[in-house]
Amino acid sequence: MSGRIGVARAHLAPLMVVALLASAIAGRAFAAGAAAAAHPADTSAYAAVDPFIGTGGEGHTFPGAVVPFGMIQLSPDTQIKPRTEAYAWAAGYRYEDHTIVGFSHTHFSGTGHSDLGDVLLMPIAGVVRFERGATDQPGSGYTSRFTHAGEIAEPGYYAVTLEDYDIRAELTASARVGVHRYRFPPDRAAHLLIDLRTSLYDYPGKVLWSRLRLLADGTVTGFRETRGWAPGRQLYFALRCSRAISAHQFTDTEQDVLYKGFPGPGDKDPRQRAQLAGRQLVGALDFDDAAGQQLIVKVAISAVSEDNAIANLETEVPGWDFDAVRRAARAQWTQALDAGRGRRAGAGAAQLLHGALPTRSWRPACSWTAMAVSAAPTTPCIGPAASPTTRLFRCGIPIARCNPLLTILQSEQRSNDIVQSLLAAQRASPFGLLPVWAFHGQETWCMIGYHAVPVIADAYLKGIRGYDAEQALQAMVASASYGPYGGLAQYMQLGYVADR
Repeated sequence: MSGRIGVARAHLAPLMVVALLASAIAGRAFAAGAAAAAHPADTSAYAAVDPFIGTGGEGHTFPGAVVPFGMIQLSPDTQIKPRTEAYAWAAGYRYEDHTIVGFSHTHFSGTGHSDLGDVLLMPIAGVVRFERGATDQPGSGYTSRFTHAGEIAEPGYYAVTLEDYDIRAELTASARVGVHRYRFPPDRAAHLLIDLRTSLYDYPGKVLWSRLRLLADGTVTGFRETRGWAPGRQLYFALRCSRAISAHQFTDTEQDVLYKGFPGPGDKDPRQRAQLAGRQLVGALDFDDAAGQQLIVKVAISAVSEDNAIANLETEVPGWDFDAVRRAARAQWTQALDAGRGRRAGAGAAQLLHGALPTRSWRPACSWTAMAVSAAPTTPCIGPAASPTTRLFRCGIPIARCNPLLTILQSEQRSNDIVQSLLAAQRASPFGLLPVWAFHGQETWCMIGYHAVPVIADAYLKGIRGYDAEQALQAMVASASYGPYGGLAQYMQLGYVADR
């Protein structure tokens, strides 16, 4: 069993940071990780992070590009499985696989359930195929083979070669924008496929509605609404390319639609459709001058509108300098990880984790990787100027697991933002409850208990007070005494929950 696969057990789920670090004391055999091995002279925390840790077995992590607390999690998906078979691909990527379906922009890391996988892109050289095809039948669809030779994963950066197309693909990200850089071979036509049909934990009917639109300036926008773990979740996007789009095709592959309405201009020709709406949309963009050249693609997302996605695109990544975005991502990770290094050097790891991790037991690859991916909450994509307070977009068990560490490593403002977000969600809840396990603004009701309560209590006990403490207490009590939730009415009346 390879080193990377060897560390990729469920007990290494990185959101369980303290459990992971404490297990190092027990003398478990962790592999050093490829990233650490690749930089033997570099002892920085950044160099020690290996995003491939947890991508094998049931670790459910992804190796793609993300910044700390970023809304964009741009990563390769190696297979898209039906929901009943998809548990092993909860993060979209498995190290054991040798195919890549494409690169989608939203993922979970370390969870035991899944969703997301939004706005999947696949660069294509040569013939365009609109279906994924079979992984064991090369050329049957747009899926490509790859090997781990030449594959690179660092915090904020990912690169791989798509062997069937001879395309070198690189990914990086800002908070709300994913940036792709593709190098096409010189002897085949260059295309970019956009698939709005695919989803992690996929099943027929998951996409409730979607839209693709080509604007006059070459910007492609769209959205989709999905049901699943987070019901009724809407996500909007805006896409721009560094080269002019020479042609396009927008197609709805849904069959047996009872009523399609009246056709618009050019509606019968997918090459003339400037806009298409439906439930199974896929599109292809052609680039006549990209053969043998480099293509930069920028994709911004928003939970509000296509216009907000465009605003995020223009605000965060206005230019086409891929390497500048990559450097900025690295700087953010270096700063975030050095906070942990500084605490460790000053107070000592034992004090940092209340005695859980003596310095002699420090395992750089696993420990720093766990710390890197413990940034579970994500910044929403409403727009940089929407509010001076960062409203966080994911909460529940992931925050409850890593929050004690985050309150130490992150600023008080970050902790205040998290608490303020939880209280705002409670005020907006039709049940008057703090979030149980919510993401993208939708409550999933996954798991039991009050995962927001220890987050607020931990912040309060550490003296973090940038919120209304009385309001926080009322929200905690309201969540812990709401009768219809989890049999609480019976428990408060009888002292137990009767078998039903």
